[in-house]
Parts: sequence; C-alpha cells; structure tokens
Amino acid sequence: MAQTQPRVLYCGDLVLDESRWTVHRAGTLVDLSPTEFRLLACLLRDQGTVLTRAELLERVWGRGYTGQPQVVETYVSYLRRKLHRLGPPLIHTRRGAGYVLRGQDPDAQDLGVPDLAGG
Repeated sequence: MAQTQPRVLYCGDLVLDESRWTVHRAGTLVDLSPTEFRLLACLLRDQGTVLTRAELLERVWGRGYTGQPQVVETYVSYLRRKLHRLGPPLIHTRRGAGYVLRGQDPDAQDLGVPDLAGG
C-alpha cells in the first residue's frame, strides 16, 4: 500500500495540514469545526480564484445538500471571526460573484468588499 504524502496548504501565515486536521494562523492553533475546516481547505486549494456559493455548497456540503444556501455566508463569517483576529483579512467577498481567499499582496487591487457587519 502506497504512503500518501501529507498535504499542507499555505497562504501567508495560514497553514492547514489536511493529514493532521490542524490549522495555524501566525503560529497559533485555530480550533475549527469539521465544516469550517473543509470550507477553509476548499478556499485554500483554489486561493486567488473566486468561488461561488453554489460551488462551495457542492464541494463542502455535498451535491445532495437540501438545506439553506445561506449556510455558506454563515460559515464564512465563522472563519473570518476565527482567522482575522490573528492577522490581516484573507477571505474576501466578491459582491455578486462569491468568495476568494488570498494573502497580502501590496500591489494587488482589492477584489472584495470587507464584510464589516458579518465578521
């Protein structure tokens, strides 16, 4: 049986280890629920790319999910609350399009609208 390589995803000071199910931001362990972890891993795998609510629903909650689609906004808010208290914002809203995770790039234009009310 072949050994699978540990998969570690990075964005700036954010480190997600898929094999250990751990997340660190600025060296601090961040406690995430399984759904928060899957959502963050999805955003990290496609960092820099805008992902729509429909794409996130299918990838994180599954094709058969029949609950409220606003669950995406709710969980993005949870992630922002946990991650952004440890450093600059990484998850950005692209109004009318979806969400994008990107690290700090001083030369980049702001793709998102900060969600000040939702966390």
